[in-house]
Amino acid sequence: MRASTRKKKYLVAETAFRLFRERGYDNVSVDDIIAATGTSKGTFYHYFKSKDELLGELPQRQLAVLERWAKERSPLRIGSVESHMLQLFLDLGSVLEPVPRVVLHLAAVSADQPYLRRLQSRLRAALLEELMRWLGDRDKAAFLLAVYDGTVTAWLNGEGASLEELLRRRMAAAWAGIRHMHEAEDWTIGRGAGAKEEHRMKIAVIGGGLAGLTAAAYLSEQPGMEGVLFERSPQLGGRAFTYEKAGFTLNYGAHAIYGIDRHTLSVIEQELGLSFGSRQVDKRRVMYAKNGEITTAPLDFVNLMKTDLLDAKGKMRFAAEAAAVIANIHTLKNYPTLGDYLAESGADDTVKELWEHLVCSNFFIAPEDARKVPGHVISDYYHNLFLSQRPVNYILGSWAVITNQLKLKIESSGRWNIALQEGAESIRYENGRYVIATKKREDVFDRVIFAMPVQQVAKLLKGTPWEPFLAPYENNRSTEVMVYDIGLSRIVARPFSYISDLDSKMFITDVSATDDTLVPEGGQLLQGVAYLADDAFENEEQRKAYLDERLAGMEALFDRHYPGWREAVVVKRVSKKAMVQSVKHTADNRMLPVRLESVPFYFCGDGCEGKGELAERAFSSARKAAELLAAELKPLAAAAR
Repeated sequence: MRASTRKKKYLVAETAFRLFRERGYDNVSVDDIIAATGTSKGTFYHYFKSKDELLGELPQRQLAVLERWAKERSPLRIGSVESHMLQLFLDLGSVLEPVPRVVLHLAAVSADQPYLRRLQSRLRAALLEELMRWLGDRDKAAFLLAVYDGTVTAWLNGEGASLEELLRRRMAAAWAGIRHMHEAEDWTIGRGAGAKEEHRMKIAVIGGGLAGLTAAAYLSEQPGMEGVLFERSPQLGGRAFTYEKAGFTLNYGAHAIYGIDRHTLSVIEQELGLSFGSRQVDKRRVMYAKNGEITTAPLDFVNLMKTDLLDAKGKMRFAAEAAAVIANIHTLKNYPTLGDYLAESGADDTVKELWEHLVCSNFFIAPEDARKVPGHVISDYYHNLFLSQRPVNYILGSWAVITNQLKLKIESSGRWNIALQEGAESIRYENGRYVIATKKREDVFDRVIFAMPVQQVAKLLKGTPWEPFLAPYENNRSTEVMVYDIGLSRIVARPFSYISDLDSKMFITDVSATDDTLVPEGGQLLQGVAYLADDAFENEEQRKAYLDERLAGMEALFDRHYPGWREAVVVKRVSKKAMVQSVKHTADNRMLPVRLESVPFYFCGDGCEGKGELAERAFSSARKAAELLAAELKPLAAAAR
């Protein structure tokens, strides 16, 4: 945004805040703001999508304060951290001081406005990170942040003449408490009266994807642990890696969450104090295509009654099957695979095809593999999904919203380090501990968590005493699809949010229809996915021809449903064999347990045993691994005392 544009936007916000102070937020309309500023309605809506969005100017201005501090001030150039931190809080408070009624309304409206929630979350994460930069101690940083939050609340409730006065008084008391805490620590940690130095268990987490980040974030809350998170690549997130190009935010993998209200991520959000918004895909705009005809996808009872995929008898049959899955009495769970169940089900071909297609779309696999998924896996998965009130949601702002918060939590503990571009090359047992060698160093650890694809774990443990125990998992096949992302300069068509073509085994998601934070103003982001079969090709030329054929089919699907897309392309990315998860959840593959008998390590990731599919299995297995390791620490800590 140009300086002149920023100034105009600032003046519009200032005028609005003045009107809010004078009349109250609910008594001021957008037309009142436009009249008072002498601008046009088009200008106002160019800056702000609504009156509520205008409230975001407050956290935006506070973020600007933090950015200036981060750029202009160095911990090496100050005399007193205490006075320096006070000035930071005073600068932040100066943004709020003139507009208490706006601050109150911001708190009330944020609960229902994902944009405002995201801004507030960004602000808190940035403030905690800045405090950590100066203090180097997570507990102290979190304590000062809590004092600041409480002071603002007290000011809004009328407990002080001014926010500045309250901040000065309460921060002085907070620092007195910190100094007292320091004195107590000096006595108990070994600087006085012959006390012994505390021993911490040292943990290595190998792999910086969603599973590794989650496990390390949980363990970073354990005061008796310290550790290192090793990641081979230059960035964290694994297949949840996100990057920006030409104003578009592209996820390496889809950031859709299935059944978020029953998802492990919702549990992790509460337990780790994460904050993120999500938006549900409009179920009425999800379509299936078959034989050139488009019809409603049977995602719920209403859509099931509307769909043309099934006749009246088929609809009754599938509704009964869904009810049996919900009640956990469906016989599917007793069959080795979906194919075995369908062969004996007595259902007509349309019902069988619907089951097959549901498993294809949720497990990201081709039809022949869908029939190999174990019956109990499908039964458990759809029991949760059919009970969900929010079956398909997108994390607003992409996976980076989650991965950045996990990273901050790990680093802010002060006891954990993240080693990027440092993959484990070997591991050996020596003197009761585990020596991990990278290209840069060797380090010694008490415990190790592998948060990487099972096939890579088996390769790393080759030549070690643990190799035979990993052998049954080393030939597991991964789930691979073709992903075709296109960022468009304009919305070329929006007939639906999602279209799945049953004939070609491909689907296209209009990602920006659900998550508009990923595109520049007026843009559109489409993601096409084609399921890939595990065909045995005689040579590389045959494999390449197959992938080219799938690519041509995907572009034909774009042509059919989004005419004009080729002329509007700003960003294009094709991943011909993108890994969706490290192990295809079929009967001929084996999921790795979180703990493996006779092996002293912990394992987590989407190739491990856990709840759900895709990212949920990464989250759930990581949470379980951290839980088991924390439980192991308790008796050791007690013995040390």
